[in-house]
Parts: sequence; C-alpha cells; structure tokens
Amino acid sequence: MNFFDRAATRIARTIRENYPEAASEKVLFYSLSLLLNTMFAIVVTLSLCMMTKHLAEAAVTILIFLLIRYLSGGFHFSSSMICSLWTIFILTMSAHVRFDYFYTGACFDVISIIIFGLKAPKGLNNISRIAPKYYPILKCVCVLFISLNFFIQSSMLSTIFLIQALTLTETVYFILSAAERRWRYET
Repeated sequence: MNFFDRAATRIARTIRENYPEAASEKVLFYSLSLLLNTMFAIVVTLSLCMMTKHLAEAAVTILIFLLIRYLSGGFHFSSSMICSLWTIFILTMSAHVRFDYFYTGACFDVISIIIFGLKAPKGLNNISRIAPKYYPILKCVCVLFISLNFFIQSSMLSTIFLIQALTLTETVYFILSAAERRWRYET
C-alpha cells in the first residue's frame, strides 16, 4: 500500500468515525484514493512544466486528457501509484511535444479516430456512472472531438489523442498489464 492509499484509508476511517451516515469505508477509500492520486499527478505535472516554461501547455494537456479519458475509458493500472507516475509521464511529455502537424499530427489524428471508432468507450463498466446505452454517443463525441484537431492542428492534441487511443487497444492492455505485474514482482 502506497502513501496515497494509506492516507485515503486514514481519511476514510476518520470520516466514518465522525459521520456514520457517510458512505462505506471502502467507497470512501476508492474516491479519496482517486482524488489524491489525481491531484498528485496534476500538481507534479504543473510543477514540472512550470519549471520548463510550458505551464499553459500543461494546463491544456491535463484538461483535454481528463476529458477524453472520461469519455472513452481505457486501460487502468491496479496500482494507484503506478497510475500516478504513468499519468505524470504522459501529461508532461505531451505538454512538451512539438512536431509538424501537417504530416505527423494528421496521421496521429486519423489513427486515433479509427481506434476510437472501433474501441471506444472501453473499461467504463463499474468505473463510470454513464449508462452503457450512451456508449455509442460517447464514441461519436470522441470522434468529433478528435476531428476538431484537423482545424486546430495542434501536435500536442494529436499526441494526447493517440496515447489515449492506444490505451483502448488489447495490445497496450497486454503490454501495460505485463509491465505492471513485472514491476510488482520486482519490488
């Protein structure tokens, strides 16, 4: 159990002791762990990007990534700490990416649209409050959202979309699951 999970456990226990009508300790733990890890990833990403003078890019990256991830789902690590570190890496790297949109970015967007069209949303069961009957709408919203980048032409957005699209694929599920198991085995 990492620092954030221990803190979430203590806070959840305290809430239950002081407010018996609150949700179960398990539900509180899950919510608090998610909140603490997300806030940690956001603060570290913003701090790193502020030091490299990419704060505005980091803010856009965080907002767009959270939105597209909420709408499309994707791979979830079982360890909240690994998830935080991976998120920090993805967000910080995306905020610093620069390449010519016309060739690479447009290709990234086309690949992302294809993957989102075939796979999104994925892994939202038992995580999101969005009913499965709305999944086709989520798919359309994601594809339309990515399509806007053909007009915006942002290499940073292309990178975010492609990374999120890849987290919807079975290959990336397999690779990241294997990496997480190996990391847990070695530590």
